[in-house]
Amino acid sequence: MDLNNAEIAVTTQHLMDIKDYRDYWLHLSDYSDMSEFLCACSDLFPGEKEPEYRYPRWENIPDTLISREWLCPNFFEIRDALERLEEEETEFFINWSRHYGYDITTDDPHMMVSHYHDLYGDTVTEAEEDADTGEDALIYTGVSSCYCDTLPFRYEIFDDNYD
Repeated sequence: MDLNNAEIAVTTQHLMDIKDYRDYWLHLSDYSDMSEFLCACSDLFPGEKEPEYRYPRWENIPDTLISREWLCPNFFEIRDALERLEEEETEFFINWSRHYGYDITTDDPHMMVSHYHDLYGDTVTEAEEDADTGEDALIYTGVSSCYCDTLPFRYEIFDDNYD
């Protein structure tokens, strides 16, 4: 998921009601925050005083951040926070946040990414292949190939709720 490549089609409810369906594709990387994006949307529909924006189509945006009637209010903060992660780390981060009860649409994304980095740092790496093992070599792939990371336990014991 690379939110820098996100695109969205914007129209209004009024245009949909009168069946004058037209939409405009916008690249969300062109905008720095939600107010700048909404200002650009209002420029697209100058004839409407209070437009209700609708998003009939989108690309490179997860469904948790968008629907036909709604774009996550802190989408741009989420995009900026996820830039601190490597591309392959993003999926692990999203799964981690769901697993531990974080809601990326409402929680502070910068705090979540910082917390994720504090816990795991750069531990998400590709497994290296051993090129020097022969056909007759014994390879043990059991528990000893993993290590016990005690860093998360330190944060669980001495977190903010420690009395």
